[in-house]
Amino acid sequence: AAIHNVQTATAVGGVLAVIVLLLVLRSLSSTLIIGAAIPISVISTFSLMYFNGFTLNIVSFGGLALGVGMLVDNAIVVLENIYRHREEGKPSMEAALTGSREVAMAISASTLTTIAVFVPVMFIGGYSAQTFQQLAYVVSFSLLCSLLVALTIVPALCSRRKGTSRGGVPILRYAEQAMTAMSTSYSEAIRWSLRNRVTVTALAAGLFVCSIWLSGYVGVELEPQVDEGQIRINFETEAGTRAEVTKELVDRMEAIVMAKYPNEIEYVMTEAGSDSPFRSIATHIGELRITLVDQSERTVSAREITNVLRPQLVAVAPGLQVRTRISSGNFGRRRGGGGDSDDRLLVTIRGYSPDTTQHLALQVRDVMADIEGVEEAQVSRRPGTPEMVVRVDRVKAASLGMSVSEVAQTLETAVGGRRSSFYREEGDEYDIVVRLREEDRLDLSQVGRIPLRTPRGELIYAEDVVQLRRQEGPVEISRVDQERIVYVSGTIADRDLGDIVKDLRSGVASIARPDGYEIRLGGEWEDQQESFRELSFAAILALMLVYMVMAAQFESLRDPFIILFSIPLAAIGIVTMLVITDTTFNMQGFLGVIVLVGIVVNNAIVLIDYTNQLRRSHGYGIIESVVTAGRRRLRPILMTTVTTILGLTPMALGLGEGSELQTPMARVVIGGLLTSTMITLVFIPVVYATLEELADRWAHRRKGFVGEPSPVEGD
Repeated sequence: AAIHNVQTATAVGGVLAVIVLLLVLRSLSSTLIIGAAIPISVISTFSLMYFNGFTLNIVSFGGLALGVGMLVDNAIVVLENIYRHREEGKPSMEAALTGSREVAMAISASTLTTIAVFVPVMFIGGYSAQTFQQLAYVVSFSLLCSLLVALTIVPALCSRRKGTSRGGVPILRYAEQAMTAMSTSYSEAIRWSLRNRVTVTALAAGLFVCSIWLSGYVGVELEPQVDEGQIRINFETEAGTRAEVTKELVDRMEAIVMAKYPNEIEYVMTEAGSDSPFRSIATHIGELRITLVDQSERTVSAREITNVLRPQLVAVAPGLQVRTRISSGNFGRRRGGGGDSDDRLLVTIRGYSPDTTQHLALQVRDVMADIEGVEEAQVSRRPGTPEMVVRVDRVKAASLGMSVSEVAQTLETAVGGRRSSFYREEGDEYDIVVRLREEDRLDLSQVGRIPLRTPRGELIYAEDVVQLRRQEGPVEISRVDQERIVYVSGTIADRDLGDIVKDLRSGVASIARPDGYEIRLGGEWEDQQESFRELSFAAILALMLVYMVMAAQFESLRDPFIILFSIPLAAIGIVTMLVITDTTFNMQGFLGVIVLVGIVVNNAIVLIDYTNQLRRSHGYGIIESVVTAGRRRLRPILMTTVTTILGLTPMALGLGEGSELQTPMARVVIGGLLTSTMITLVFIPVVYATLEELADRWAHRRKGFVGEPSPVEGD
C-alpha cells in the first residue's frame, strides 16, 4: 500500500507539472516536447535500477517522485530560449541552434550542481547510507538523462516545428497576459531593489535571522513515525506468576481491546507465559500484537488508539507493568546492544555494582516519569525469579552415612519428580513420574519435612541435614563493551524526541553518580546524532562540490560565490514550512536540505549566466544587463520552480499508508524552493550588481585611473 501511494504521488505530480506547462507555454506541441523528457528519463532510470539490482521500494520511488518535477527543468529552459529567438524572427533551425547553445552551459552547470549534492550521499556510511543511497543513484541518473534530452531531442524537435502561435484558447491568453504583466512588474522590482540595496539586504538578513530564531520551535527526531497499523502491548506481572494467571490477564486485555475498537481491529495475536517460536519468555510475561485494518478504512490513527488503550490496560490488575506502543514494523531500525528494538527514548546506566546501577536507574526512571509526554517509564532490570537454595550440611550428612548426592536426588524426586517407568497404550507412551502431591511441596517449610532414609534404615527429616533459604535469582545480566549496563526506557506520546531529551538532560544532570558510573542517552537519540553527523558531513561536502562545479563552469570564483547567497535564503522557507505543517526535522528532512543545496542555485545560475552573456557578447552595462536578464529569464525560472513544487506536492500532502516517510523531505524542498526563488529573484541581482561594480572600480584603480570610473552605457 505504501509503494502504491508513492506511485500515485509520482504520477499525480507529473500530471500537475504538465498541466502547468500547458498553461504557461500556451501550446500543446511545446508541452509535448518538454513532456518527452519525463518518460525517456524514467525508462532510462528503470534500466539503471535493473542492471544495479535495485528494487522498487519506498526509497527508490521517492527518488522518482523527487525528480519528476525536475526532469523537465532543463527542457523548459532550452525550449523557452529557442522560442524567444523564434519570436525575434529567426528561422527554426537557427533559433534551435542559437537558443540551445546560449543555455547549454547554464543547464549543464545547474544539473551538475544538483547531482553533486548526491555524490557524498552515495559514499557515506551507517544507517543513512542504507536509507538514501538508492535514492541518490535514481535522482542523479534521471537528471543526467533529462540533460541529454534537453540538449539533443528538444532542439531537434524545435528545429522541425513551424510557426510561433501558442494557441488561442481564452485561458491560455489570460495566462500570457498574466505572464507579461508579471515580467513588467518584476523589471520594476529589480530597478527599485538596485536603488535600495541596503534595504533589500537588511530585509533578507532579517528574514534569515528570524528563521534561525523560529527553528527552536521545530521538533527533532530520527525518522518520521509511520502508521503501519501495528500495535504491540507487553505486560509483566510479579515474577513467578503461573502461566495460567498470565493467560487470564491476556484474555481480559484482549476483551477490552476488541470491545473498544471492534471495527478498527483486523485480528489480535497473543502470547502468555509460554515459549514463542522466536524466543523464550517467562511465565509472568504476556504480549498482544494488534493488527488494524487499512488506514483508509478507519477514522482513528494507531497513535490515537494507543493513547486511549494505555490507561485502561494498566488498570486491569494492580501492580501490572504495561507497555503499549506502535510497532515500528519494517521502517523501524533494529538496534543492537540490548534494550528493546522499539525503545525510542532510552537511557543507559553503566557500572559494575548491580545495586548501585539499579539505584541510579530508579532515580532516572523517576525523572523520566515526571517529564510531560513520557509514558510507561520502566527499568530493564526486573526483580529476579523466586528460587529456593538448598545447602547440605556435609558434616551431619556424613555422620548419618549419607552423601550430598543422595540427599539431592531424594529432594529432586520429591519436588521435581523423577521418571520411574512408562505406560504404553495403542502405540503411545506416557511417562510415570513419582513426586509429592502439590499441596505437600508448595511452602518452604514443607520441603524441610520431606523424609530421608539413612543407610541404617532410619527416617529423618530433610531439615535435619539441609539449610533452606529463599532468594531471587537474576533473570539476565546485560553487558555492552564488557560493561554491565541497565536500561531505562519510556514511551513517547504527543511530543517530539528533541524536546523530551532537553528536559531529560536537565533532570539527569542533577543525579549524583559515583566514580566509574555513567548515565548516557541511547536509543533513537544516539542513532539520530550519528545520522545527523554523517549527513552534516555530506552537506558540507556537497556545498564544496557545488562551488567547485560552478567555478569550473563559470571560470570564475566570484560568480559562484554570488550564487551561493541563494542557499541560506532557503532556510527561511524550510523553517516556516516545518512550523506551519507541524513537521519534525529528521533524516528525511535533512536529506531535503542537502537536495536544496543543489536545487536552489539553479535559478541563480540561469540568471547570472545570461547576465554575463549580455555584458560580454552584447555590451550591456551592469544595471541594464541585470534587468534584461531578469525579465527574459523570469518565465523559465518560474516554470522550473513551479513544476518541481507541483511534482512534490502530492507527496508533501502525506496521504495514504507509508506516506509519512517521504513527507518531511518533500515539505523541506517545497518550502526552501519557494522562498529562495522569490528572494533570489530580487536579492541575487543586488549582490551581483554590487560586487561587479566593486570589481570594476578595483580594476580601474589597478590600471591607474583616478576617481570614479565613467558609467557604462545602460547603467
